[in-house]
Amino acid sequence: MEEWKQKAVSSNDKANELQAQVFMLKEEIHSLRKEQNLEAARAATAQNKSEKLVLVCHMKENLQQANSNSTKQKEVLSEGRRKTYTPSCALLPPRRSPFREIGNSVLMLRQNSKAIFPLHCPDP
Repeated sequence: MEEWKQKAVSSNDKANELQAQVFMLKEEIHSLRKEQNLEAARAATAQNKSEKLVLVCHMKENLQQANSNSTKQKEVLSEGRRKTYTPSCALLPPRRSPFREIGNSVLMLRQNSKAIFPLHCPDP
């Protein structure tokens, strides 16, 4: 009978020990899952940031292309023909179309001459 009691007490102790180990392992699993979720959230945040950056870059490229297309269309509409791009084109004044009236350009020269000589007073 004594042997049975000892075996029962030892198995009880062993069961309590195993329950404590199970509890500790469950707590460890829970903390590891929390860490894994935090890492996944960080990775998702980093991925979202990189996707936003890529999206902003694409939007800027599209805007630049749209702006260049609109300036090309304006050039075509204003002169009736497409300008050829040369690096020195930005430094030269725009050429007038051969069919454009030159009456307005004479007025521009007169206005510019007044700007060049601001103290010039025409005789009344």
